[in-house]
Amino acid sequence: MRYLSLLLLSAVFTACHQTAIHTAANNSAIHLQLSSLYNRDTVKLVLKESAVKHKEADKIFLQAIDTYRNKKNPAASITLFKNSILLQPQAKAYYELGNALLDSNEPLEATNAYTIAELLDYTPLHKVLYNQACAYSRLGHNEKAKYYLVSAIEFGYSNLKNIFNDPDLKNIRDHEGWDFRHIIINAFGGATDPEKLQWNLFCREFEVLDLPVVLDKEYAHNLKDRYIAYDFERYIPEMRDEKFSREVGNEFYYVGLVKSTDSVRTLIYASREELGDSEADPLYYICSYTTTGNLIQKMLIGGREKLEEPYRIPTIQPNGDVQVTQFKMQYEKDPYRAGFEDNKIIEMKELDKEYYVLEAGGHFAKQPALLGMR
Repeated sequence: MRYLSLLLLSAVFTACHQTAIHTAANNSAIHLQLSSLYNRDTVKLVLKESAVKHKEADKIFLQAIDTYRNKKNPAASITLFKNSILLQPQAKAYYELGNALLDSNEPLEATNAYTIAELLDYTPLHKVLYNQACAYSRLGHNEKAKYYLVSAIEFGYSNLKNIFNDPDLKNIRDHEGWDFRHIIINAFGGATDPEKLQWNLFCREFEVLDLPVVLDKEYAHNLKDRYIAYDFERYIPEMRDEKFSREVGNEFYYVGLVKSTDSVRTLIYASREELGDSEADPLYYICSYTTTGNLIQKMLIGGREKLEEPYRIPTIQPNGDVQVTQFKMQYEKDPYRAGFEDNKIIEMKELDKEYYVLEAGGHFAKQPALLGMR
């Protein structure tokens, strides 16, 4: 027969694809699966081990683009984009996968695809940020939508007409009401300022926190390799303090964005001293800055600087208020002699609770207990 049936052709393609994935798996100790498609660490490890260009991944990617763009079938293209990514993760494949998911009414999964596209340095960055804003707006997550939309403008998105007419942004336009135009015009005003750009680069890595969140010992596992480069020491006082230097092994980590307004941005970062093969518990700082990066106020809310101090565990409430619970820790062995690694905590005795409210000007105001329980 000169022509294969559609069913036979599909079977041949599937067999070839499975062989390709199997080959890729054999050539690499770590490989992607559908379950790890959006896992940052796995994606990074796979890329580290597979630097050579994968021709089959590119071939399937082009088939996906043809199905999506030319044949106008985003739903059918999703599987093809994923198949390409399974063979070799690429920023362009994740970006287009996000677009296809958004067009297939899957905005939540689209946010995951755009996040990895940004992680893999998709360019131009403003396109990923704008589409991320559209996805979050569709989901009704208006604070995240506003954050990504403003970031998109600050990194070069310039289609003002589209911002005011894009149906994907309807939720955020309705949510912000009359303030929407003011927010957008302000964002365009700062887009060409070099100092503002440096500040934006710093802020970009602070993802919007899903509140409420408890910053305890368990949360420290989320920090992983989210290091803050010393290029941004102007925004972190501890980096500039003579008591801290790159030699003593202190590392700083992005935690997240708590709140963003027209005049104040409130962020949380962590600091931790690397102790040889082990790690000290992190310190968590909440800081408020002006929209140009000037520090308004900084407060230590988690961990402890000295062993004799109470151990603080903060809870960030959905409205941005902070509850700090203080504990006295009793260890199985004397931590002065045995350290903390493999030193079991046998008792955590609660000592006190403190409550803080973020005021409009960016200052943290301590509240009495009854007022703090809002």
